[in-house]
Amino acid sequence: MASTIEVTFAHHRFVLDADLALWWPSERVLVVSDLHLEKSTFLAQFGSAIAPYDTHDTLLRLESLIRKYSPQTLILLGDSFHDRGAWQRLEAATRDHLLGLCNGVGSCLWVEGNHDVGLVRDDRLTFIDEAVIDGIAFRHEPVPSGGPQIIGHFHPKLGVHVRGHRLSGKCFAVNAHMMILPAFGSFTGGLNLDHGAFTALAGDLPFTPYLVYQGTITRRPPIHS
Repeated sequence: MASTIEVTFAHHRFVLDADLALWWPSERVLVVSDLHLEKSTFLAQFGSAIAPYDTHDTLLRLESLIRKYSPQTLILLGDSFHDRGAWQRLEAATRDHLLGLCNGVGSCLWVEGNHDVGLVRDDRLTFIDEAVIDGIAFRHEPVPSGGPQIIGHFHPKLGVHVRGHRLSGKCFAVNAHMMILPAFGSFTGGLNLDHGAFTALAGDLPFTPYLVYQGTITRRPPIHS
């Protein structure tokens, strides 16, 4: 089993990485979605005893991917923060780490997700609704469109049975017009790809899942409604 797999989407070659990232070699674009930074400290306000290390782990994994691919453009595909107060709760060193990662690439594009709306921040963060590169729209949530879209938001995951064992993990979901990225954040759940939300999006073009499991990624049969 491999840690990366190549797919053709909208007539371009992309690499799906088992580290939950999308790499576009010809454009040197690295994409991750749904970091949900500071989710643990948000839940701590309601009595959760989860250790508050998710942001640190997420940023270390992002840093590793940036070293691996040396992207010209980094796209953060929405829900980079878990709630409106997340930026303010970040320690100063963690803010500097995050901004340093973004400043270390040629261009860092912050696509706004539904969790990012109303974020209390400073002028070092500028969000956009979408990024369009060579006719492909990068958005957090899909919009009615005749063109190809790469989105996040839905946190796709998949469970399969292989040789009597059940394997479950996050996944990429791809059809002819849309690619849905898995959630990158270290403390993020998922929605099963057979859920009605996905079948409604897919319509007559079922999604092909690419299952991420224990550092590997494999193509699975399309999910039909």
